[in-house]
Amino acid sequence: MRFRKPYFIFFYFMLGPWLLLQQFGCAKDYSFEGSDTLQKNDSNIPPVIIGLPGCLLCKETDTLTIGKWSFKNGNTYACGGTDNAGFIGTNTTFTFFGPSACSTDTGVVMTVYLPIAFNEDRFNVVASQAAFYYYDHNGTKDIFISRSAALFTLTVQSYIHATRVATGIFEGTVFKPNGDTSFIRDGRFKVKLK
Repeated sequence: MRFRKPYFIFFYFMLGPWLLLQQFGCAKDYSFEGSDTLQKNDSNIPPVIIGLPGCLLCKETDTLTIGKWSFKNGNTYACGGTDNAGFIGTNTTFTFFGPSACSTDTGVVMTVYLPIAFNEDRFNVVASQAAFYYYDHNGTKDIFISRSAALFTLTVQSYIHATRVATGIFEGTVFKPNGDTSFIRDGRFKVKLK
């Protein structure tokens, strides 16, 4: 019995607070956790997915400037900036990517396979092969991803070779982590390709 008291004191003062912190500690969520906004209910029924959360920093009336992207999904308007944009290897493939305006853990990655080389000014070039990802750094899967089984197109409305600025639009069917489809519309981008 003499040895139990020191162990009890050790547990009470050392392990007790640690266990309480594990149970009641605070953690802030900065992402969409790999899915859309969830509608919570009081029962044990799983929550229902109802769409992306809105972002007060994204306004449809804002002018699109270099290094920006935006799109609509349902009634939600998402926007953000680009960390990087440029040609991949040759001037027939380019990419741009960057975080959302309201969450640095989410954002867009777009890779575009062009039908012609961009070695001079180009206008209204339709790329039917474009890979779109709306990623989530904290989730196990992307929030949205395009697949070759569904149509996703990007149109470069203008590419000025002297400035290397590409401006365009995109839209198409994307897939959610659970396999359901959704539609991205009114997508816009303006990037300087390095």
